[in-house]
Amino acid sequence: MTLEQAIHTVDELKPNQIERARKIAWLSQLDHRIFHVLMLPRALDAGAPDTFSPYGQDTHPDTVLLAKAPYDEIYRFYLEMQIDLANLEYDKYNNSAALYANAWGQLARAYHRTHAPKEPAGAYLKF
Repeated sequence: MTLEQAIHTVDELKPNQIERARKIAWLSQLDHRIFHVLMLPRALDAGAPDTFSPYGQDTHPDTVLLAKAPYDEIYRFYLEMQIDLANLEYDKYNNSAALYANAWGQLARAYHRTHAPKEPAGAYLKF
């Protein structure tokens, strides 16, 4: 899923008045979390980035986000959750947060199943 696809999807499914720049910042926060919590402590796929640069208004709309299908629905739920919170719609926020938490759990479990943890330096040294 690209940056543009994520924003377009949520705008189509949940019409809102939140500025595009804010949505890009939220997507950047989520990919930052995915990179640092899930990817960095584990073996990276070939071609995967070894650093994460935050997204901004100048980020190309076709930038591919980190979570791959079928786990990329996490972006929709995260944006919906943030929109609900910004609009002070707490009942909707709670529902969106539950959907996001479920999507995060599915993504994390899948990533942990398919990517071995990095060995800490000196893990097998005996003194």
